Amino acid sequence: MKNILFIGVDQLRHDVVGPHKSVPVESPNIDRLIADGVSFDRTYATSPLCTPSRASMFTGDYAFRHGMGTNCDMYHALGTELADPDRLLHKELARAGYRCGFVGKWHVGVARSPADYGFDSEAPAGYGNLARTDEFNCYLAKNGLRYSVEPTLFFNPDHQTMAAGRWRGPVESTTCYYQTEQAMEKLDKYADGDAPFYLSVQYWDPHGPHLIPDAYWKKTDRSKISVWDNFDDDLSTKPARVKRERDDFYRSHPRKASELIEYIGLYCDHVALLDSQVGRLLAHLDALGLTEDTLVVFTSDHGDMTGAHGGLIDKGLPYEEAMRVPMIFSNPGLKPQKLDALALNMDILPTAMGLIGVKAEGRQAMDLSGLVSGTSDQARPYLLAEYHGLRFLFSQRVLVSVDNWKFIFSPGDYDELYDLNTDPGERVNLVDAPQAQTKLHQMRTALISETAKFDDPLRDCVAKFNGQWRTNSGQFDATADILSVDPQ
Repeated sequence: MKNILFIGVDQLRHDVVGPHKSVPVESPNIDRLIADGVSFDRTYATSPLCTPSRASMFTGDYAFRHGMGTNCDMYHALGTELADPDRLLHKELARAGYRCGFVGKWHVGVARSPADYGFDSEAPAGYGNLARTDEFNCYLAKNGLRYSVEPTLFFNPDHQTMAAGRWRGPVESTTCYYQTEQAMEKLDKYADGDAPFYLSVQYWDPHGPHLIPDAYWKKTDRSKISVWDNFDDDLSTKPARVKRERDDFYRSHPRKASELIEYIGLYCDHVALLDSQVGRLLAHLDALGLTEDTLVVFTSDHGDMTGAHGGLIDKGLPYEEAMRVPMIFSNPGLKPQKLDALALNMDILPTAMGLIGVKAEGRQAMDLSGLVSGTSDQARPYLLAEYHGLRFLFSQRVLVSVDNWKFIFSPGDYDELYDLNTDPGERVNLVDAPQAQTKLHQMRTALISETAKFDDPLRDCVAKFNGQWRTNSGQFDATADILSVDPQ
């Protein structure tokens, strides 16, 4: 294998596809990709938010290194463009002779698009609403396609914050279908010539609002959907900001089981639409005779709360629903397997590059190609993730251990500790539980070590909030002892 096809999606939960599936969504193509590939079952988003996570996937660095800690184009952007574009990993592939293409959602900068960074791409800058582009409207006109949007669900009073609606038109009129057309045109182009290719196809789906075309409307059987096990969480052991965000930002969030089931159903309908287009793309790769020579990789930038924990909506929260994502490496030459090792979605490109023999040097991500190929068992004992805020600045760090404990450090609020072995729904915060204090100390000590290892700017805060006053981090500290120096 020499080519890379990176299929990225937006806001896909780990438990709606593959062996972890907990809802009756029809996703045969992604399910097959998981079954026939090497799948990391414990993959987390580097950050539960679009821009920081996407920039981390494309650079192999944490957001506190690449500088885009929040979404680049809304609320209070910490960074509107990449501080050091030379760290984009496709540049390493280009230097190795790869043709590098990009289709779909960028969201790693407001003014500069993928083409500005050397990609063969017509993708828009910023979030890039595809339905508003001239190219999409020309496509509709050329093919005699029409659609209209009929809103059906809002998350705030007075028809504010549209959550879902019916896309009155055929599948061919959707942006998801059109984007797949764009990707297949790129594959047609790259099928000619001897130079290998790296094609990044980044879908906006299933990010809300969930606009469902006629053929997929109510496709998911609502009678087979159950409410999430933690839907009755009163959030009393969560930081105060969690309840306020739910109650004040999404005032019409699901409160009844029937409301939640319908919302989950709409999300699943959207996933089914996305899956059909992933299937079209993979079938086209096969029809071109490129499957044997192409490593297909698949992941999401983060997950989706989808009404879990008492009706929480969207992302930007450190819980499993928003943080866990699928991550797959597929090629006929790889032995299908499910790996239990801890992984971050920013590991995807360094690992893919490792599998084809192109080095990604000096990155904070981990090259897991040894695990994928079966030539090494090197893996993380701990996984560090970050969050810097969405609607307002709010620093958090998340640490997951190989034995499946999770510590959430919230310096502006109170911390959380969960035993994911016995409490996968994160209902019981054990941070004050007497029986968990030994584990809490272990996790705090590990977080101090991990943040120091990666030069996290929050490292001194982590250390001192947890009782380590002499950090030797090199950060300025006006309270440090001043030692007298003999001028002789």
